[in-house]
Amino acid sequence: MKKSTAVIIVVMGLILAAAGLLFSTRRASSNQQKREEIASIFEVYQQYGLTYNKKDDRLYYNNELVRYFEDIVNEDNYKEWPHKDGNVDVYAVRNESGKLVGVEPFDQQAFADRTPLMKDSIYELQITQSISNSVDGYTKDIEEQVKNSIESAYEIYQPYGLTYDRDSDRLYYEGELVGYFEDKELAHTFGPFDDSEIIIYALRDKQGKLEGLDVEGDVN
Repeated sequence: MKKSTAVIIVVMGLILAAAGLLFSTRRASSNQQKREEIASIFEVYQQYGLTYNKKDDRLYYNNELVRYFEDIVNEDNYKEWPHKDGNVDVYAVRNESGKLVGVEPFDQQAFADRTPLMKDSIYELQITQSISNSVDGYTKDIEEQVKNSIESAYEIYQPYGLTYDRDSDRLYYEGELVGYFEDKELAHTFGPFDDSEIIIYALRDKQGKLEGLDVEGDVN
């Protein structure tokens, strides 16, 4: 069975959709981390004139502000980043084997045709990938970036016994597989999965500080 992972990096934090994971954080440190991760993602395009500016969180193509960017390897592996404003729309050029060989601007007609669609777009970097049956070197890097981000995000829960396992791409509580986890303050859920009855809710005080975990289900 083909497994797909969609990653959306947003202005207010980082949302990761991976095996049922949706994670969002509003902390300023996470915003900086998000920009560092985006910068890492776009390093490969720099040699073709596309650069990412961490200060204003935007792409530039030959010093022109980018309104829309896409890198489509196939229907299961692609990146898109729309904005309301910008001077140029660009796309990544790949050869038949999927190797990146350039970045080119869309023509003015395509730019004009896309303008109405920009009004209703989600102005976020969106990365969709298929973990299996995909182009070598493309999904492996993205998958590792996803798991690095998840692992880092879950460090705050480790003192309370909740950990993320990279190999299984699942959460564990004191060594037991978790079926569902939720942190309402961060609008974050992981799951549900039907192979575990353990349900966990993050407990936070009135200021939003993590205080512990409410664990339901059979924990040995």
